[in-house]
Amino acid sequence: MTSRSKKFTIGAITGYTVIAANMAFTMVSIPLSLHYLKKEEFGLWVLVSQISGYLNLVDLGMNGAASRFIADHKDNVNGGLYGAVLINSGIAFIIQGIIVMILGVIFSLCAGILFAIPHELYSDFKLLIVLSATISGFSVALRIFGTPLWAFQRSDIVNIYTFLGVVISIPVLFIGFKLGLGIYSFLVCQLPLVIGAPAVYIYCCLRNSYYPKKGCWGSPTVSEFKKIFNFGKDNFIISLGSQMVNASQLMIISRFVGLDAAATFAIGTKIYGMAMLLVVNPISVAAAGLTEIYVSGDYKLFTNRYKDLIVITLGVSTFFGIVIACGNSAFIFEWTHGRVEWPLLNNLFLALLLVVKNINGNFIGVFGITKDWKPVRFYCLLEGLIFITLGIILSMTYGIVGVLVASLLSCSIVSIVSAKTAEFIIGSPKYVYKPIIISTIMILLACASSYLESYNRILSWSFFIPYCSIFILSVTIIWKSIISGSIKNEVTARVYQFFTASNLKLRDLKKL
Repeated sequence: MTSRSKKFTIGAITGYTVIAANMAFTMVSIPLSLHYLKKEEFGLWVLVSQISGYLNLVDLGMNGAASRFIADHKDNVNGGLYGAVLINSGIAFIIQGIIVMILGVIFSLCAGILFAIPHELYSDFKLLIVLSATISGFSVALRIFGTPLWAFQRSDIVNIYTFLGVVISIPVLFIGFKLGLGIYSFLVCQLPLVIGAPAVYIYCCLRNSYYPKKGCWGSPTVSEFKKIFNFGKDNFIISLGSQMVNASQLMIISRFVGLDAAATFAIGTKIYGMAMLLVVNPISVAAAGLTEIYVSGDYKLFTNRYKDLIVITLGVSTFFGIVIACGNSAFIFEWTHGRVEWPLLNNLFLALLLVVKNINGNFIGVFGITKDWKPVRFYCLLEGLIFITLGIILSMTYGIVGVLVASLLSCSIVSIVSAKTAEFIIGSPKYVYKPIIISTIMILLACASSYLESYNRILSWSFFIPYCSIFILSVTIIWKSIISGSIKNEVTARVYQFFTASNLKLRDLKKL
């Protein structure tokens, strides 16, 4: 196994441990929160989280830009340019962290009126925004210490610490509720991860020589900063659009439907959020390796690998879309002990959105690897504007389902445009047309099958076997009809290689 493949494998595995920890946190925190908090209070925290996401846009895309520029110079850590990028980025992060804190205080003064927060929750809402912005600002200011880890494909270090932080946050959240901290317990449980991360990253980077030696840091220059900022500026536009699409749902629902509905939406889309993490994890881990291939100039290998990544993304997204279509409503009902009901129709839109959003992310993401966002920098912003316009209009009449429809329509429109734009890098997207049609049909059939069981019925063993049969059949169809021949051959070869190596080791052990 090559070094790049090994790093990808380790990064992907550790990434999934983080996802598992986040799933555990979600499984425990939702019932726990609904036990100690009113549904409106939980909805208030969800809204504060989304506002915090918008405040973090002050980053202006510098985090992604710094990582990408460091990757260009990582083969010469002590050459001066590498250190100059770190210094320039570090200064920018400190300034941005302070700005996040200041904006949080300013926004807290008018946010209650803007979102029509009930009078009894108004003071808590203001304080939560200020405290959340303070924690976020601190995190942004110290972000530079872990930036080199991405360039050196050491996402496993970040993943392992994040895993530990999430695991620790579960008992901390429980203790906070028991001590009567109420909604503020969510802030307290973030502290172990936020405070400890910089120290861990500094130690790991020093140990692995990811920082330049003394006297080899170079000097920050205006020209170098402009290069990073220009790339980061496009990153920011992409991030702003993504934030408008991914975080505005709860804001729209909170304002035009109510905090109760916002809580329902946050809980009802948790499985969707977890599925997104499961699909995106290998993509994010692969990005560093793909960047290395692109920088080396092997464009044919890069194109083939990226096409394989798109097909794999489609296959995995289809599977999780089927899982959502079949069992999301029943799971939500049982998970919350009947306090939250999620209509079956919502699952259809969530499942289709999962597929479309991930494919669109692939077509847009390739421009980040090539370090040229210009062709697509306004696409996410366009999607965000279309979504917010449709979302507000449809939510006032159709509530949550209107917001989901708006999300699906806006993402579908932009994905068609982004696929066309990506042609000059990875070729025509015709190779995914047939798989996308198959994926859509499979999700529609899976959603239709979910009507065999009402969402407010207790999950029983009588439906466990049919659902397992559906999932097994889905995997078979995905493998046969969606996954390309080149991927099948490579997977088969790697599996054969793994078992061959395992058998050799067993024989050696027997000889001993």
